[in-house]
Amino acid sequence: MSRCGEWGLVAGALLVALAARTEGLVAQGASWHLTATAAQSWFSGGLEDTTTAQADWSLAPTMAWGIAADRSFGAVRLGLGLSYLSSNLRLAGDGITITESTLAIAQWSVAALVTIPLVRLGAAGAAVSLAGGPVLGIWTLTGEETRTRAGGTAMVQLTAPLGEAWHLLALIGGSLSGSPFNPTELPAEFKTTSLWGSRAGFGVQYEF
Repeated sequence: MSRCGEWGLVAGALLVALAARTEGLVAQGASWHLTATAAQSWFSGGLEDTTTAQADWSLAPTMAWGIAADRSFGAVRLGLGLSYLSSNLRLAGDGITITESTLAIAQWSVAALVTIPLVRLGAAGAAVSLAGGPVLGIWTLTGEETRTRAGGTAMVQLTAPLGEAWHLLALIGGSLSGSPFNPTELPAEFKTTSLWGSRAGFGVQYEF
């Protein structure tokens, strides 16, 4: 299945879940969540060499750090997330991988998130939810001007209670945004492409 098809299914599932009747899943008690996460991130795209299909240019895998705050509104939760990552340009092909460590690439991003509860697991408070929304990324590259890119993110979250107000969180998801590069910065044989990201990680969540 193509990437566009996969993300179409994710978007469709998000809309269907939002439209469904989920009154029975509304959280009881606490209204606010504060969450901190650390996730291993992988990338594909962002840059393409038009002269060969053997070279895969993208960002090197890295850790992404995030914080988020959200509040319940009926059967869903609305919130904002802030994340940061720092990486380098990487070339993979012909059995070798080269990382250009002199080019530092960093992103601060702000996401508007809608979180939809999907299912509760037992009476202890464990739950599975689907979260997603638009993202605005601010990119910095060594020696170049700062640039902004719009995109989107979606993830599945599993929370399990650690105590009365604390939860352990596991997440898996992905993102799509414009390339962090500007066409004018690249040699003639290169072009920019959409940047796809995937991630998996853990976090802690406090509710009040």
